[in-house]
Amino acid sequence: MAMPPEIDHAVVAALYQFRMATAEQLRVLHTPDAGPEQMRRRLRRLHEEGLVDSVVLPQAGKLRAWFLTERAVRIASTFPELEGVASPPLPEDKSAARLRLGHVLAVVRTHVAFVAGARARGDECAPLDFLPEVYHRFGEGPGGALIPDGLLHYAKKGPGRVLHRAFVEVDRGTMSSEKLAAKLLAYARFHEHHSVPAHLRRTSHSQSVLPAWQQRYPAFPRLLFVLADTGERAARQRVRDLQAVAAAHPMVERMLTLMRVKAGAARLTDLEQHGVNAPVWHSIGDPARAQYGAWEL
Repeated sequence: MAMPPEIDHAVVAALYQFRMATAEQLRVLHTPDAGPEQMRRRLRRLHEEGLVDSVVLPQAGKLRAWFLTERAVRIASTFPELEGVASPPLPEDKSAARLRLGHVLAVVRTHVAFVAGARARGDECAPLDFLPEVYHRFGEGPGGALIPDGLLHYAKKGPGRVLHRAFVEVDRGTMSSEKLAAKLLAYARFHEHHSVPAHLRRTSHSQSVLPAWQQRYPAFPRLLFVLADTGERAARQRVRDLQAVAAAHPMVERMLTLMRVKAGAARLTDLEQHGVNAPVWHSIGDPARAQYGAWEL
């Protein structure tokens, strides 16, 4: 059975937003009921049309990661649903693309897990409901910006429809625990930062200015740390490191305890095997708490 032409549009849009993806990831996102070969054929046709190219994944046999050509990037930049989404950087060559594969594909795997979990529960999480690398400027200098791996939108159905947002950080075990913990501190700094106009500085009115994050979000998004390519023992240590920072740093403790910002960590393998709503998440602010689902904080 041939895929309808709108699948071409959806695939190009996804590759624009996520930079790279495998055929299987694109299948789960857009055509979960179709066989894997149909998506592979679609990608081969898009390649023949000069819209996509691919690289073979290291140590993965013939498995390929697909990305847009310069021509396709120009076309996709006109899609209404991609308005405001930064155009993906084009690799100088396939070697450059291959070097970026690991983290990019882990981020896409994370979103695929949320999309699949939403479908299983009848919730809503669409293929483009994950925005990679959303830039948040909140201060001067190199430490005055926050760029999460992704901003996730998820609608949970039930007696009352609940809209969730989450900042998602994907850790493949390639950074030190200290750097991972520094990300948590960066969120605490962003949470407390107030953008005070120059004419209000050093006046009593500066105390009444709302936090900078409230200019973009009705509520501070929850923090979800996803541990990819990490064994159980290493993952437990990562979680303990995050919990230690939460307990030791006053700004982080204030964000999680006093201001009740939700924060959790889970292994990507557990999300894929058991679902994002399964009790596989560890509380960062409350180590004594039992594991819970992503939206049960």
